Amino acid sequence: MSAPGPSATPTVEPRDAFEEYQRETVSGCGDDCQEFMERKLDAAVKVREAMEEKDPSLYAVPIGYVAQAERQANHYGRDTIGVNMLPVSMPLQRTVAWFREHPEG
Repeated sequence: MSAPGPSATPTVEPRDAFEEYQRETVSGCGDDCQEFMERKLDAAVKVREAMEEKDPSLYAVPIGYVAQAERQANHYGRDTIGVNMLPVSMPLQRTVAWFREHPEG
């Protein structure tokens, strides 16, 4: 008897990853905006990975938003995203809006 093949179900559902993103970012930046933005971007990448695994075509728009945030972080320098928050945060806010507008996502 052969071992079962990989499951078609993603390890983490996109909605679950998004809820974890919200938990990670609810505190805001407080005293350390650099650490907050790093945590925010890391959580968003996990959401993107879950979306890519589940259905890249369904989630193409928010996947693109997270990719844009990563490009902005790279452009401005990941070591300075705490002071260059807006270019990174804006596409992530669009991702949040997409999930609010698409409860099935």
